[in-house]
Amino acid sequence: MSSDNPFEVSGDSYGDRSGGDYDSSGVEVSGLSIQLLAETRPWVSLIGVLMWVGTVLMVLGSLFVIAAALFTGETGMILMGFLYVLIAVVYGIMAKSLTGYASKINSLIATERLVDLEEALRSQKTFWKTVGIITVIYLVCLILMIIGMMLFGAMLGNM
Repeated sequence: MSSDNPFEVSGDSYGDRSGGDYDSSGVEVSGLSIQLLAETRPWVSLIGVLMWVGTVLMVLGSLFVIAAALFTGETGMILMGFLYVLIAVVYGIMAKSLTGYASKINSLIATERLVDLEEALRSQKTFWKTVGIITVIYLVCLILMIIGMMLFGAMLGNM
C-alpha cells in the first residue's frame, strides 16, 4: 500500500479469489447474513419482475414506433424506435441481474454456502455497476443538452 494515499487498497489485500485457487468450502455464512438477504429477496424479486415487464413493454412500444415510422416514412421516429430497443436491452440486463440476485439468495438460503453468497453479491454488483454507468451517461447527456440549449438561446438572441 502506498503511503501517499491512505484510502488506497492494495491489489492483494483481499486475495485473488477469482483464479480458482481459493477454497471457500470450509467458510460458514452467518445466520444473520442469510436472514438479512432472505428479507430483501421478495423486494428484489418484485423490482426484477417489474423491470422485466418494463423491458417487454418497451420492446413492444419500440416495435410499434418503428412500424408506424415505416408506414409514415418518418426517419427520425425509426431512430427513436431503435433508441427504445437499446434502452430495453439495458433494462433487460438490469432485470437479469436482479432476478439472478434473487435466485442466488434462494440458493444461499437452501445451502448456506459461501459460494452462493459470493454469486449473489456478484449479481448485485452487476446491477449497481450498470446503474452507475447509466447514471453517468445520463448526467453527461443532461449537461450536453443544457449547454446546447444555452448555445441555441444565445444564437436566437443574436438574430
